[in-house]
Amino acid sequence: MKHRIMTAVLTAALLLTGCAENPESSVIVHKDMEKVIEEAAQTGESKADVAQLRQYDSYTADFESESLRVSVHADAQVDIPQADQLSVFRVKQHDFTQEDVDRFRNALMGDVPLYEGAGLQVRTKKEYEEDIRMIREEIKRSYDEFDAETAAENEKAYQRELDYIQEQYEAAPEEINVTEHPSAGKLETVAAQLAADPESEYWQWQNSLNPEGSVSFVCNADVTAAFYVQNDADHSNNIVYSASPVGPERMTVMGGGVYLDQDPVDIPGAPENFLANGICPGPDESAAMKLLPIPGDSAELSQADAEKQAEDFLHSMGLDDFQLYEGGKYAKRLDLSLQDHDPENANTFYYRTSWILNYCRSFDGVMLEQNSGVKYAEGWEGESYRKQFWPGEYICFEISDAGIVGFSWNAPLDIMETVVENAALKPFDEISGTFERMMPMVAAPKEQYEEDAMITVDRVTLSYSRISEKDSFDTGLVIPVWGFLGDQKGGSMSFTGTQMAINAIDGSVIDASLGY
Repeated sequence: MKHRIMTAVLTAALLLTGCAENPESSVIVHKDMEKVIEEAAQTGESKADVAQLRQYDSYTADFESESLRVSVHADAQVDIPQADQLSVFRVKQHDFTQEDVDRFRNALMGDVPLYEGAGLQVRTKKEYEEDIRMIREEIKRSYDEFDAETAAENEKAYQRELDYIQEQYEAAPEEINVTEHPSAGKLETVAAQLAADPESEYWQWQNSLNPEGSVSFVCNADVTAAFYVQNDADHSNNIVYSASPVGPERMTVMGGGVYLDQDPVDIPGAPENFLANGICPGPDESAAMKLLPIPGDSAELSQADAEKQAEDFLHSMGLDDFQLYEGGKYAKRLDLSLQDHDPENANTFYYRTSWILNYCRSFDGVMLEQNSGVKYAEGWEGESYRKQFWPGEYICFEISDAGIVGFSWNAPLDIMETVVENAALKPFDEISGTFERMMPMVAAPKEQYEEDAMITVDRVTLSYSRISEKDSFDTGLVIPVWGFLGDQKGGSMSFTGTQMAINAIDGSVIDASLGY
């Protein structure tokens, strides 16, 4: 089943920004979670259940707002789950324990000697040499492009930077040797790991982002595999594993996973179903790029075999509530932790072919698709700067003939209780009416110079999403949500994914950034 999970995760966070302050948008209001629960428990002729909603298998509509410069065309399949009922669940973000760390690491890496993964972030002399070379080129370019006086002033600034880099160069190793730093694989606080190695740029960086959190980051002796776990109140908790003959991929506080609906990149020699994985080169850069398969690159196993490996792993970890959401065979550019920084190879990239399978949690066969988007908050609050991010939960596998070569579990949940069984839902006529009334307001261009917005909706789904109180980034409710999926062209942004998410219980539009 091919859906758009990662598109929803990456773009729905921005869909309704600013709508809550629109005086015409009274449907987007602060929501008390307990009132949502009360409404879910109500019954009456004005409510519907899942069986009644199955009469809808398509939705068509054409409407526009000349004043808001928005046109909408919907010719959509309506997907209603084959479940007896939809319910409301109270959830919280799962904090990983040392037991979790040990179980997942042993299952993915095996019982091997462990070494500090932070060593993968240490910069070598070769990397600093490249920095020095580039700055010297900038000094030369400055004399070519500016008058002598300006260029001389620029050189002074560049020289200060060169002096600093030279100091770092003198202290840097010729090459990374992780075996000098064995690890017990413990999940420890970032503060404690920084205190143990206060000069580490890696732990300084972690402390700037996750000062109250905990991390376990290890690799094997030949640096062909790495395993990372974090508990992070601001960026969500996650597990990431990566392995390849040319080294593991980069691991960050933003977690893992693969976005499958990436825009195609025109790189000469790119294999079929190539995922550029974060790079977007221009024509000249693309022409200079060289793509190489990793040594022994092979994914001849069938999708059924790959799914069996994934589901056997999930079962062994006690994660039987997850179901396949989307998947396919792709050749993905590897964002390697250890890169060859020789200038002659600067445009050479490795790719790996594998089955990439994304799994979502399900409740009685109905998936938590998180079509309501990513919850986030960013900005100054008094003298402190706040940046928080809570994406939807999902698990991603990358499976080749070598086995599981990539794994991530992002924003894991604990199901605390079922608070309403068989929730009362709004009739679809009310839901579609809200969509038709609100979509022009949501998609309206924010600036005069922006093009008119054109919305196309080709799928409407009823599934589960997580919502939460405005300031809560670790607890919430899982509720039934309508997702109107398709494409937007023009307006403030063009994207493919969830154009609008509507609470199936109270009929209100969900503001992704607020989380409700």
